[in-house]
Amino acid sequence: MVAGTCAAAGIIVGYSVYYTAPRGPDDPDLYLTTTYKNMAALDDMNAKLDPIYEKLQGSMAEQNKAYIDRGKMRTVLGDELMRQMVLK
Repeated sequence: MVAGTCAAAGIIVGYSVYYTAPRGPDDPDLYLTTTYKNMAALDDMNAKLDPIYEKLQGSMAEQNKAYIDRGKMRTVLGDELMRQMVLK
């Protein structure tokens, strides 16, 4: 629901899921990626997303509870910013 709303708002242009064979016990086996139109789309991201999250998920306390509940299902290893290089 949040993903579709953010995409409809033009904030996010796509999502992908990649599977890989982890090289070690601390490596991920899934990458969940979010694609933005450009780097400028990341400017003031909280100001853009907070109203959407509040509308769809409720108050900050409700959002935090949901975040904690989702954390029981998975182990988040971190965030990583990647940029696609298009060769001409």
